[in-house]
Amino acid sequence: MMRETFLVKLAEKAPVLFWGQGVYLAAQSALNEYVQFRNSGVKLGLTPAGSLNDLIEFNRTSNRKEIYLLKKSFIDQGLKLDFISDDERKKEIDNRKLFVFIINELMPFLSGHKEKTLELLEEQAEEQKEEKGDDKNAPEAELYSSIEKIKQGFYIEQQAYCGLKFNGNKDEFSFFQFLIKGKNILTLGEKIYSLEGGEENSELVLNLNNSQKNLNLSPLSDIKAVDEAYSDFLKWKIKSEAIEEFSGYIKEKQATKLAALRDIEGIMQLREFSDGDIGFLQKDGEVYVYQKIPPFCMLDPRPSKKKDGPEEEGYQFPEELRVGMHIQYLDERIYLKPPVLFESVWHPFVRSKNQQFQELCGGRVVSRDNYSEVEWVAKCLDDAKNIVMHGLSPESIKRHGGGETEGGNYFGTPLDEKLEPRKIKVSEAKAKGLAITNKWDWKKNG
Repeated sequence: MMRETFLVKLAEKAPVLFWGQGVYLAAQSALNEYVQFRNSGVKLGLTPAGSLNDLIEFNRTSNRKEIYLLKKSFIDQGLKLDFISDDERKKEIDNRKLFVFIINELMPFLSGHKEKTLELLEEQAEEQKEEKGDDKNAPEAELYSSIEKIKQGFYIEQQAYCGLKFNGNKDEFSFFQFLIKGKNILTLGEKIYSLEGGEENSELVLNLNNSQKNLNLSPLSDIKAVDEAYSDFLKWKIKSEAIEEFSGYIKEKQATKLAALRDIEGIMQLREFSDGDIGFLQKDGEVYVYQKIPPFCMLDPRPSKKKDGPEEEGYQFPEELRVGMHIQYLDERIYLKPPVLFESVWHPFVRSKNQQFQELCGGRVVSRDNYSEVEWVAKCLDDAKNIVMHGLSPESIKRHGGGETEGGNYFGTPLDEKLEPRKIKVSEAKAKGLAITNKWDWKKNG
């Protein structure tokens, strides 16, 4: 907070007289109003410096930035267990931006119809709310109820502290008067003296407001001690004000959260949604975007597997598969992780049988150079889809130790062992409506 109060600042310039409501700086100048030290003959002219209330207000105004930071720090520390932290709030904002990107940019870009996507999303979110019996106002009501509870706890704690340490004084003026014991005072050096009525031979002569008084100096306190006590009181007072004011601050701080709850909470709560071949899925607190892969029959590029006519064989994947990427929004950018195959299908490019969300051999996140953000994500998804459907190339087989006859090993398993259960004649695959993929020419592409 502020390093020092008005008392220290004024006393550093010259002796300060507090007389009734008025405050005066005492300096060596020939003024009609003065304080004279009888024994030394020193006469100090008195310059009005306003009232005590003026100084209190000036102190607050000149330290408004420090006061604001103290209030904010006090509230943030007190609420850290009851409200989302700055990191959590940032994550909340980033999650919202991520879903806005997926819903408003990526899905329309890949599906080609923004209006339909939004309508479907809103419809599904509303259905989910109806199933759960959600009250639209519940999140906001719960939030404000928590605010009032914490506010009351703060208030009780602060009032108890006030009674114990500040003798029940609740405003700056009365507490300052309490510190100086309601006396008229004069600061000299680092000391504070009270001014008591005296005889004609008293230590001081005060000429003020057309009246002359004989006064004696009586040691009262140190400036430092009064300043520290007054600073402590100010901190308490400011915290007490923060208690009254922080509801608005918290509402503002949580505005993003509430807006997210009101605007796209339902959508963000959906475990999965797809429009056409594009969709998003939430798993273990993470978000994935994906493309659907239609049922297909993958040809074998090895010359030894080629047969002319309808007897040619391929490898069927009749399941509807999904290939996707973990996506997140950080530092105002979209980030992706390498693609995974959602279904537990033993494709040549995954390691294990019966395991979901396996990374694809050869799957990668391409450079985003020369792409807009939405184009880049779409490109990464398309590449991942192509790896599953067209990735068993002559080059891939050779890289895995195979050739025109042998298929080599993929994750330690012979290629033919992986593919054997999926054998199907191309004529049968076409009859099933499977797309025929992986039409590589060994001589051209090997």
